Amino acid sequence: MSEGERLLSIVGCCLELLSRVEPVAEFKRPGYTRVTMNLAQLTWTVVPLLSTLVALGHAIIVVSVAAHVYDWFSKSSDPITSWIGRHGLALMFIVAITAMLGSLYFSEISGWTPCKDCWLQRIFMYPQVILLALALWKRDTRIAPYILALCLIGMCFSAYHYFIQMQNIIASPANPATPCDASGVSCVKTPFVEFGYITIPLMALTAFVLNAVGAATIMKWEKRSTTAVVEIQ
Repeated sequence: MSEGERLLSIVGCCLELLSRVEPVAEFKRPGYTRVTMNLAQLTWTVVPLLSTLVALGHAIIVVSVAAHVYDWFSKSSDPITSWIGRHGLALMFIVAITAMLGSLYFSEISGWTPCKDCWLQRIFMYPQVILLALALWKRDTRIAPYILALCLIGMCFSAYHYFIQMQNIIASPANPATPCDASGVSCVKTPFVEFGYITIPLMALTAFVLNAVGAATIMKWEKRSTTAVVEIQ
């Protein structure tokens, strides 16, 4: 048997095994298999993990803003802002792809259907993965203003979504959540509230703020570097 025939035989065996896997009835998406069921069972491990990263992101935001304030008043380059300026593209890419994969996990594996506001936030987060990947490849920091613009718009949708969720939890936690559009999915209902305040919109808001701070830092660092080169010349 030639190598090509052997490869085709292996592929045929794999397809036959896949065809024998029974679909999981308890998950609403008919195309999923037992592999997906096992991944879905990790949902309540993924939620605390992502929530911990979000809480860490809040601390990073506070430190970054404090570094910017110190940088502003001292009129000198702070080590933290300089480091973010040098590695900002990679850091923003990590944030964006984590946010994208996390949201896809919740919708495609956990089975939580995104609402209208969730889709609006995805519109302004998902393109950042492609843009930042290309910018990393080209080492082009000129992408920063465009990332900042996407983040500022996304922040507005995330902040509003989080506000109406918290308003529903505080004002009428016992009332059923009503759909926000014809899809029947509620924008105020949340599958979890981790650490007493973290929901999916807050996760998105944190990612937008992190990348907004990163983009602003890169722009500031690039401007300072250009000014220093001009002064040397």
